[in-house]
Amino acid sequence: MRNSLAPIVWLAGSCLGMLANAATIDVSIDLAADRHPLKREIFGVSGAPDLGAVAYPLLRWGGNSTTRYNWQADVHNTASDWFFMNIPDGNGTPSGSSVEALLESTLAAGSQPLLTLSTIGWTPKAVQQKRWGYSVVKYGPQLVTECSYFGSNPPAWCTADAGNGSCNPAQNQTGYCGANGLIVGNDPLDTADPATPQTQTAWMAHLQQRFGTAASGGVRYYALDNEPMLWNSTHRDVHPQPLTYDEIWQRTVAYAGAIKAQDPDARVFGPVTWGYCDLFGSAADNCLDGSDRAAHGGIPFVKWYLQQVCAYQAQHGVRLVDYLDLHYYPQGDGVVDFSDPPNGSETATVSARRLRSLKELYDPTWQSESWLADLGSASPWYYSHPQLIRRARAWIDEACPGTGLAITEYNWGADNGASSAIAHAEALAIFAREGVDVAARWVAPAAGSLVERAFRLYLDFDGQGGRVEGDSVRATSTNVDALGAYAFHASGSRVMVVLINKATTANAAAIDFGTTLAGNWQLYQFSGSSNLALASSGNVNGTSLVTANLPARSASLLVLPDSDRIFVDGFDQP
Repeated sequence: MRNSLAPIVWLAGSCLGMLANAATIDVSIDLAADRHPLKREIFGVSGAPDLGAVAYPLLRWGGNSTTRYNWQADVHNTASDWFFMNIPDGNGTPSGSSVEALLESTLAAGSQPLLTLSTIGWTPKAVQQKRWGYSVVKYGPQLVTECSYFGSNPPAWCTADAGNGSCNPAQNQTGYCGANGLIVGNDPLDTADPATPQTQTAWMAHLQQRFGTAASGGVRYYALDNEPMLWNSTHRDVHPQPLTYDEIWQRTVAYAGAIKAQDPDARVFGPVTWGYCDLFGSAADNCLDGSDRAAHGGIPFVKWYLQQVCAYQAQHGVRLVDYLDLHYYPQGDGVVDFSDPPNGSETATVSARRLRSLKELYDPTWQSESWLADLGSASPWYYSHPQLIRRARAWIDEACPGTGLAITEYNWGADNGASSAIAHAEALAIFAREGVDVAARWVAPAAGSLVERAFRLYLDFDGQGGRVEGDSVRATSTNVDALGAYAFHASGSRVMVVLINKATTANAAAIDFGTTLAGNWQLYQFSGSSNLALASSGNVNGTSLVTANLPARSASLLVLPDSDRIFVDGFDQP
């Protein structure tokens, strides 16, 4: 960091007064170093946003309720999220389902859906009526029912017989209340019927008839269920036993094999982890390490899973899993708070912790400021230092080269938090720099929210469809805690620099491009108090310049001409 501004020409003279006490942070760009393509599908989300408003390139249909979905009857099960209940949707036919409407609108918009296919072996009964997994009448008193959840004034539509599956062993009137305080021995047939891989490929065949195959513009991406290592809690009414290494691989062979047979051009995502623990161990290990992992050579689960993928391909000539699919939420207190939407916690302490927690994605020296630190930093796994993306990339390179990397659930804070918005903007830049292939935020940010601005910065920075594109290239900030810097090069077109001012004061960036750039530039910007807009513009002719207007807690995009562009009148339109 330096404070002398004399050698540099300011880009925006009107901001000099504001920056009298601002620091200038050096940023260096190397257009030839660390080049790799920016994958558009890292800007994906889950849910059903208006693609006409923001052109998210990927929409994930996922979550707990997709594990049990009957595509023929259009019925889903809410699992532990809401009393293990079957809920009818639409008009009870595939063509009238909201799922297929989402697929249709997504494909029509030129985006790609990521469709979750169930592998749990159960599907909701094909009847258009509510059913629930833990009947009070059948299994005895339970701690909460759908009606008691609402207190003394339950709504007329609630079901008093629908329990949450938790009980008091002292009230074990029916013999179903286990010593652990959970209903045991319930009948999965209360809500579900057995399902097979052919149940899912029959849906694929139907979708191929309606939308075409993967190669002809239909659905291309399929995920192997949702967070199976949590089934013994989220879906314990039908799968009470914790999943093991071997069971999840057996299901992968059966279901992914069937998917590839149905559509060889389909791309499969697995194993769809739920978080940090099942990177290293199975549900049977109860986080990180245990007898199941010991029985598999002490190899972390995800690395072992990758080994099986490539071993199967070598033996059978079929690549069962194309993308390693991980979910990740930073665990620091208050960083992700779904209990207080849409604003979340924006205290000074939480905001600073939220922005620092982005280092969990890539920095091998960073120790998580959460319970992960309690796991220890002993060799060889250094649990307290997540470095999620680099760890996953190393495992791919060692165990199954050529596998793509997907982070299909993540979140860095509430939709309308100022630090949350720039944290998401930086997370997207980190995904690009670190070589993530596909990503989807949980869930799509609300229309007009601050976090939506973070996505617009990359997908529609000028309101006219301007996108960040090209190759990710090296960008280095001398103070990453204050200013994050990321660069992209669209050869023959433009250079783009993303600047994330994480400081609580305004800053400036002195940028060295390592090559001569000449022509007009634009600086687009948003903060917690300002919408995404053109903040300033001007002309550059040289190897360096200073951005003089980086407000506190803001994200900016500097768009410049490429050094090898053939200049013509009107070039300044990005």
